[in-house]
Amino acid sequence: MKYVLLIVLALVSGTVVFVFGWFGSDSKNVVVSAPVIETEAVQVVMDEDEIAEEKRYVAIQAEYKKLEKARRNLDRRLARIKGIMWNVEFPAEQAREIVSKIRKGYALLKTKKLLGAFTGLESVSDELARVEYVHQNLESVLDEIKAAKPGA
Repeated sequence: MKYVLLIVLALVSGTVVFVFGWFGSDSKNVVVSAPVIETEAVQVVMDEDEIAEEKRYVAIQAEYKKLEKARRNLDRRLARIKGIMWNVEFPAEQAREIVSKIRKGYALLKTKKLLGAFTGLESVSDELARVEYVHQNLESVLDEIKAAKPGA
């Protein structure tokens, strides 16, 4: 037990000496006081592949913005349905279908893919189509709720 304690103390003291720089000299450190200035202007020449990659990235970003807007609309629709569904009773089978559609919407919002997760424009478009499909399903759920709501 004594030896373990001595080893631990030696390691701690060695780490402290190393971290705070009490051992050795600072003469090895080089300090640059003047910034390095390049005298030649570097011309950026993009080849065809880089230009195509830039266009692809811009297209993906534009489609991703549409996806973000569709997600916000889906979130609003789910919140609206939640507010309208208050104190509305349905038959068991109809209630299961409605809850299933609502859970699919929340699942899409819970597992959001960020821009870097998409490999191409097609994958962003596919995700956008999924979100829009669930949004349309929720439109039918909203109609069912309004029809079943007393006083509607």
